[in-house]
Amino acid sequence: MTNPTDLLKFVEWDVRNWSGALDFWLAHSKQRLSGCNALEIGSRHGGLSLWLASQGANVLCTDLNGPTENAVQQHRASGLDNLIEYEAIDATQIPYTEQFDLIVFKSVLGGIGSRGGDAWQAQAIKEMHKALKKGGELFFAENLVASPVHQFFRRKFVRWGESWRYITLREFQEFLAPFSEVQLQTMGFAGAFGRSELQRNWFGSLDRLLFDRIVPENWKYIVTGVARK
Repeated sequence: MTNPTDLLKFVEWDVRNWSGALDFWLAHSKQRLSGCNALEIGSRHGGLSLWLASQGANVLCTDLNGPTENAVQQHRASGLDNLIEYEAIDATQIPYTEQFDLIVFKSVLGGIGSRGGDAWQAQAIKEMHKALKKGGELFFAENLVASPVHQFFRRKFVRWGESWRYITLREFQEFLAPFSEVQLQTMGFAGAFGRSELQRNWFGSLDRLLFDRIVPENWKYIVTGVARK
């Protein structure tokens, strides 16, 4: 079982719900993570790069303008920095072809969509597909449009709520069309309404126990999965 402190480093926020992506990836991947060649897109503070390195992967940690200094420091403190390299990469123009066994991203497409709409979001997925080796896998966790209640509260209380381009589940399935196999799961309903990490995790526990079982798929705010090239 993963230490809660490590989960916070890997996932960064709304840990109870978003950490479900890590469980899903490990349960559904056919990829051997130890020794694989991996790329994190939109890493910011490098949490998923740290998670991959903890699994033994060799990781290229990237963001549009490069990962933050906090990412580098966190990786050094973990003693796993020997497995991690850094680069500035635009997800819509990935400068690699059939290079990686694994690509991972979390909460990235909305920011890409805020700059270039659904066309850029689709292009980013195409670029990830191009950068994967045959049989390689894409691990993803992304924000969905979710319920009308979520949409209202984002407009009112989230400073980027109107600029971030949240995707629908159907849109995302269309983006993933180039892949030969896709397994996905939606999750999270109440967790998004927490005003602190403590509240988000408490509501996230309710999601796992109750709401994920009874709420319609298109009302949940996270989609996660594994797509195989």
